[in-house]
Amino acid sequence: MDYNTPPAQTGTTGFNCAKGDNNVQFIKKNTAENYLEIWIDHTNSRIKVLDYRVRDWEKALLWLDRVAADNQSGKILFYVRRSGDYILGQFGYVLEGIIPAFFRGDDALCYSRFTNVERARSPYYVQEEELLQKIKKEKHRQSAKKPDIAYRVGRIGREQVKELVSLYREIFTTYPSPLLNPDHVRKVMQSHVCFYGVYAGERLVSAASAEMDMANFNAEITDCATLPQYRGKGFLSQLITTLEKKMPAPKMGALYSLARAGSYGMNAVLYQLGYDYKGRFINNCHIGGRFENMNLWVKMI
Repeated sequence: MDYNTPPAQTGTTGFNCAKGDNNVQFIKKNTAENYLEIWIDHTNSRIKVLDYRVRDWEKALLWLDRVAADNQSGKILFYVRRSGDYILGQFGYVLEGIIPAFFRGDDALCYSRFTNVERARSPYYVQEEELLQKIKKEKHRQSAKKPDIAYRVGRIGREQVKELVSLYREIFTTYPSPLLNPDHVRKVMQSHVCFYGVYAGERLVSAASAEMDMANFNAEITDCATLPQYRGKGFLSQLITTLEKKMPAPKMGALYSLARAGSYGMNAVLYQLGYDYKGRFINNCHIGGRFENMNLWVKMI
């Protein structure tokens, strides 16, 4: 195999993994014709292209197929500029979403190739579409709710990592990134991820993060979670609004977020805060014991 080069620790589109984590690998393929930097994600049985410069598309895409087969990856994700759009459709890729201004102002077309046929099928799609339409019909866009004065919002630093990881472990049995690994969280805090939380007294009860890609000027709002007994108080709305204000404007163009398609609350929060629905990624992440579809929401700032 010609792709066993030493793994890079940081991808150019904002993905980062603690060194030594066996669940992900960063691989680079660099030839005179093509440069590809990919993330092999064993937890979610998928491959994501993090960076690319391609002259020979056929060779590049066949190489990705080979890596997927060798690693039993059921899905390949490839965010491309519009110049590569027509090529991917010829090689079995399907367009699942669009992120405007993802690449320094240029749109990202979010293509996926399902190397496992069963991975492309979802028994929840119709139900999730009905939920989405219900949110759009019933929920009016509004300002974020302010938490009760009994709670405070604050940035989460390295000294609160154990508490943060404990919060996520209490909510998620499995998670699509190494967020349950304290070393990973400390590492990304130092580089490109900003965490904020809501505290009830001294207890962390809700958290969210912004994963910033300063190479391309976009950011993902992610890692949103609230303890069950504290839900319905508008905490995530306030956290996302706070994170938006922390973006290094005017450089940052697009904010995007992937919400579990079956989650009424998270999708409703994003819609209320002015995010636009831009697609659905089928069987994209392994959360809570199974693969789930993810809705893509985008907001321009």
